[in-house]
Amino acid sequence: AGLAVTLALALDAAAAPAAPPTAGEVLAAAVKEARSGKRSVLVVFHASWCGWCRKLETILAAPRVQEVLDRHYVKAGLTVLERGEKEALENGGAEELLSSLAGKDAGLPFVAVLDRKRRPVATSNLSGPGTNVGFPAKAEEQDHFLSMLRKGAPRMSDAEAAVIRAAFPAPK
Repeated sequence: AGLAVTLALALDAAAAPAAPPTAGEVLAAAVKEARSGKRSVLVVFHASWCGWCRKLETILAAPRVQEVLDRHYVKAGLTVLERGEKEALENGGAEELLSSLAGKDAGLPFVAVLDRKRRPVATSNLSGPGTNVGFPAKAEEQDHFLSMLRKGAPRMSDAEAAVIRAAFPAPK
């Protein structure tokens, strides 16, 4: 019976989803990789219920955009602001990091550029707390998004920036 109980417990443990890594663990891995490649860290805060987050993720994952971003950034996705049973998807400490970057009440997606020492370089806030562009749909928002990316990647060429801009829908 002891073996059966041990086996049952082992199977339960194997079936239980692992807790997501903490924001600190995600950032530590991203910073380590960024240092080795002389890149910056692009932190994208998102939630499973956020349609605009999925739209931004689709653009950032487009092959040509990803190729440009991979040259200049290590991407770190952090899940925040989940509800109910989905709260288990959150990265511990991510909401505190979001708050420290003036993104607490900014809405999602929220994007921040950090240098290789984890210092903020730019965020998706246009002009201070509460001005997050979220998914950049308007021309001014796309300009800000590209400016933010270029602050973290000063070697990004005009042609590379044009690839990223072209991936977004035409501004309204």
